[in-house]
Amino acid sequence: MIAVLALLATPAAAGWTLPCLFGGCSITLVSPEYAARPVKPLNPDVALAEINAFRTKYGWKPVVLDARLSQAAAVQSKAQAGRSRIGHDGSDGSKPMQRAARAGFHAKIASENVAAGQKSFSDAIRSWEESSGHRENLLRPEVTAIGVAMAKNEDGRAYWTLVLGAE
Repeated sequence: MIAVLALLATPAAAGWTLPCLFGGCSITLVSPEYAARPVKPLNPDVALAEINAFRTKYGWKPVVLDARLSQAAAVQSKAQAGRSRIGHDGSDGSKPMQRAARAGFHAKIASENVAAGQKSFSDAIRSWEESSGHRENLLRPEVTAIGVAMAKNEDGRAYWTLVLGAE
């Protein structure tokens, strides 16, 4: 326990991740220095480049940024920020496929990665790359398009959403 606390107190340690007992999520403990950093604004083009670099590294085709999927992602990020809790259910009980359809994206596939508390999209994608279910979504070969969004709650905590889909 002392070693863990020492690790968290070092400026170089941005975080330490613990898996959830029931899968599908993780808990990340962060250093005070990381927690004090401001949230970097989302740049969708940079996010797309990061996702495509990750997919290309594993032999998958690049995807395109789709405004409709970004709209669906924005709805979910705002819903999460509004309740200060991550999850895949919308504020109205909707699922990713329904939100994509409402935005005009007629999906054969629609999956979603969500995260909270990361200070940049780069940090969010790094956490998804290290999580088996989120990684699977990032590397789905049939995915052709993505949408990204970030919203902050009243405390300034960032809620990130990535919607991956194919029509």
